[in-house]
Amino acid sequence: MATLVDALDWLPLRFGHLAADAEHRIPDRYYSPGFIAAFAAYLTNKRVHRESVVFDNDANREYFSAVGLALAVWGIDDYPFQRRNAGVNYATLTPLASQDAVETATAQINGCLRAYASNGAVDYSRSPAFKELTHVVGELHDNVWSHGLNTGYSVAQRQCIRRGDDHAVEFSLADCGMGFFEELKRARIAAKNGIQSDRDAIAWCIQEGNSSKLAAAQDDWAQSVPNDFIGGNPFGNVAMVTGENGNHHQGLGLAKLVELAETYRGVLQIASGNCLMTMRLGYNAQFRILRQPWKGVAISLSLKESSLMAAKADVAEDVEDIMKLLRG
Repeated sequence: MATLVDALDWLPLRFGHLAADAEHRIPDRYYSPGFIAAFAAYLTNKRVHRESVVFDNDANREYFSAVGLALAVWGIDDYPFQRRNAGVNYATLTPLASQDAVETATAQINGCLRAYASNGAVDYSRSPAFKELTHVVGELHDNVWSHGLNTGYSVAQRQCIRRGDDHAVEFSLADCGMGFFEELKRARIAAKNGIQSDRDAIAWCIQEGNSSKLAAAQDDWAQSVPNDFIGGNPFGNVAMVTGENGNHHQGLGLAKLVELAETYRGVLQIASGNCLMTMRLGYNAQFRILRQPWKGVAISLSLKESSLMAAKADVAEDVEDIMKLLRG
C-alpha cells in the first residue's frame, strides 16, 4: 500500500525533475488517503497538466477519478457516475484555499466520519475519541489555510484491515506551503525559542499551547482580502487571507492530534521540510530525515474503529460506576 511516507519519498524523486507537461506515470498500487492528499498538493505545486498524469491500472484511474482528484486539482470532474460511496466509505478530496472552502471541507469530512461512526455494524458516535477527532479536523483545516499560505487538500477513508474484521479511519491533509520552520521564522518565533531545524519546528508545534498565530503579531506584508470579499482568488494558487482573522482556531491542533494517537493507539505521521515524525500504536514519536524535503506540511492519522469503540465502552463503565456510588 502506498502511504503518506511513500508519497514523501517517491514523488520528489520520481517527478521532481519532470516538466509540467511530461508524462507522470502512476504505477499499479493501492493508494491510501495520506498518499492521495500529498499527491494532490504536489500536482498543484508543480502545476502538472491533467493530461500528463497517466495511470498504469484502469482501476486506479477510476478510483482517483471517484475520489475527485481532477475536480479538486484542475476543476474538472471526470467521474461519469454518481458517487454512491462518497460519504459512506470515503470523503472526496477537498481543496483548502479560502475560509469558505475550509468550512465546506470540515462539514464534508466530519459528515463522512459521522456516517462511519454509526453505520449499523458499529456505533461509536458518542465516543469521546470520535468527538475529539471531529474537532481536530476543523482545527487542522483552519490552520492549513491560514498558516500555509498555499492551497491544501484533505481526504478521509474507512478502510478494511487485512487481518480480522476491524476497520480503520484515516484522515489526511497536505499542502506545499511554507512549512512549520519557515512559518515560525516568519513569525519571529524560531529565534526566540531556539528552533533551528524542521525537527525542532515539528517538536515545538506539537506541544500544547504553542501556535505561531497566537504568539506572533499580524504580518503587515501578508497578502489579504476583506472578510466579505466575493470572487476568484486574486493571488493565483496562493491561499487568501482575510484582512481580519476570519478563523477561530486556538493553535495548530497538532497537540490534540498527538494526544489522539497516544490515547487510542493510532498511527500518526507529520512531515514538514526535511523531517518526518511518526507515532505508532501510542508509542513515543520518532523522527527521521527525509530523502527529499517536503515543501509544506503533510499529515495522516489512522485510528482503528475498535479503539474508538473501546473508548465509548470505557466512558459507559465510568458512568455506571458513578451511578452505583450514587445509589449507595
